[in-house]
Amino acid sequence: MSSFLLRSTGGLAARATTPHSTTFQNMMARRFLSSVITLSDEDAVEKFRMLNGKSILYFTASWCPPCKQIKPIYEDLSDKYKDKVAFGKVDVDENDGAAMDFEIQAVPTFVVFHGETAIHKFSGADPNKLESMIQDLESR
Repeated sequence: MSSFLLRSTGGLAARATTPHSTTFQNMMARRFLSSVITLSDEDAVEKFRMLNGKSILYFTASWCPPCKQIKPIYEDLSDKYKDKVAFGKVDVDENDGAAMDFEIQAVPTFVVFHGETAIHKFSGADPNKLESMIQDLESR
């Protein structure tokens, strides 16, 4: 049996002990890593849209409780659909230019793109609606 320390980005740590250390470590690594790309400025958002045929942008804020609620679901969906759809994240406080470009008035807001054209946009932390929009995009 082995023991190792897990550290999250929040600075909290937990000690885990398991008889199958490598498998457990791989599982935990996937839990803390996602396929979501953080876009820090307007140029990054533009390049993200240009380089991906099918993409979704998640506009969020660190102080937003519904954003915190939907974040792990968005990350799980990014892993589930990673071969078909690109997932981006924009913090409206750090990238207010992109938020203004897309007329974001509430967070969380999701904007779905087919090519460079926005085809869906909705605000709120509704996981069923989010996945439905991703499935619609995937089928195009």
